[in-house]
Amino acid sequence: MVSNSTNGLRASLADRSVAEALRSCAMSLGCPVGYLERHRVATVERLVADQRVVRTFVRDGVGLVSVPCKEEIDLGLAPADVEELISLTRLEASPGSVVALRTARLTVTEAPAAIELLDECTLSPEPRAAGMLVYDPRRDVLDMLRHDVSPDEWSEGGGNLDSPHRVGALQGGVLVALATVEAPEGRLARVRVLVSPRHRRMGYGRAVVHALVRHVLRQGLLPIVRLAVGDLAARALASAVGFASFARALTLHVTSVDVVVSAET
Repeated sequence: MVSNSTNGLRASLADRSVAEALRSCAMSLGCPVGYLERHRVATVERLVADQRVVRTFVRDGVGLVSVPCKEEIDLGLAPADVEELISLTRLEASPGSVVALRTARLTVTEAPAAIELLDECTLSPEPRAAGMLVYDPRRDVLDMLRHDVSPDEWSEGGGNLDSPHRVGALQGGVLVALATVEAPEGRLARVRVLVSPRHRRMGYGRAVVHALVRHVLRQGLLPIVRLAVGDLAARALASAVGFASFARALTLHVTSVDVVVSAET
């Protein structure tokens, strides 16, 4: 149960932080922040490498669908298609499910994600020490944890990232938890966490994430986490550190496009 004081803490997330986060999200989708400030629903073309990926972003009454550049692929999304993608982002959509639009077929590549944000106003008090913290552990230390989890867990937890900064927790000289930050997009810096299966729910995850987000905040950045909506354990950990719900997002891969050739007159 969340206390009234905690609810007040979440509500105190600074307006400046939200504005900066909106601006950074817009930048990562390749569009001006004005789309998120002035329109309830909008589309924007992205000039980035992963041209066959469609991304959506929903915050309160604001929705955004980013589509590939027309020079690469023309999806021809109608307003109804945009509304459908926004609605899908607000709901549950299992990875692998197919969305059939008027001109294209899209495959959901991951479950809808909850994006949560943290700033100085919501950061929780420093937790009781759990293990010994180690900053930017060497590769041989990282391997202690890498061999204790599955390859998918290691990748999703940020183990393969070329991270600018990491914080780990040692227990008995062995790495049992690791928090990793990605290179920032705008002012947003995504944080990932990985805990050994035998050391979960013991405070190690909270300890490394808390230490890492303090470092990120000191750099003038805003830490965010991207969590599967149904991952209750990860969301509980994020809430314990001080992350507040910000938005939802969905990533879809373009699997086929109907090419319509107009008749010459």
